[in-house]
Amino acid sequence: MTEKKYILFIVEGDSDYMFYGEYFNDLVSENNFNLDIKVTDGDILTKKVDDPIQLVKNSFNYALQKSKLKKTDFVQIFQICDIDGSYFSEEQFIISSQKEYYDKSYQYSPYGSPNINVPDQKSKESIIATWSTKKHNQDILSTTESIDMGNEVIIPYKLFYVSLFLEHLLKNDPLIDPCDKRDCIDDYIDYHKLENFIDLLDSKKNSDEFDESWEILKTNGGIYNPSSNLNILVNILKNNLLSN
Repeated sequence: MTEKKYILFIVEGDSDYMFYGEYFNDLVSENNFNLDIKVTDGDILTKKVDDPIQLVKNSFNYALQKSKLKKTDFVQIFQICDIDGSYFSEEQFIISSQKEYYDKSYQYSPYGSPNINVPDQKSKESIIATWSTKKHNQDILSTTESIDMGNEVIIPYKLFYVSLFLEHLLKNDPLIDPCDKRDCIDDYIDYHKLENFIDLLDSKKNSDEFDESWEILKTNGGIYNPSSNLNILVNILKNNLLSN
């Protein structure tokens, strides 16, 4: 019997963990009996570090420790990030103290000119700094093809994106209340099969080419059109096009 190998998915939060685990586990199971997936979560790309590759290594080592697997059991790492406001220009952040922000430090403003509202200068500087870090890490990791895990173990890697975030992609509404995000995920899973998810990704794609999909995202900058390049990931898994 061929030894089972694993793909590690690095996603951002609990809802992403559940959502992507559900659909990509089904996709892998349908198309490759010798592969399985492991999913780990953590919004790692907002962390300011000298080398963002180390963030991926840390997530990998954490998943390794939890799973009791070996480095050589993994044949691929896929990371899925929310773009959030990381490609909005500084001019698109508008101070507006009259808005209701509740427990958030910013508010998306998709109508008219695409902006992001913030309550004050301090909040503006803070969120711009956070998303600038995220953009910097995304720009490096989007061109990273493999990661050296030590002991001569090199694992292929790709970073995929959802813009602005998963629930925005599912509902086409960047103003979804944070309290409703889990219900949005649960409802989608309850009423949409794998083929519906694949159709959604195909309708929201920027390109069928990985490098071009990132270039289009970066060129378009701060807009509210929901988009993703996960269609490319689906193609990789459906057609067994893993890097090694």
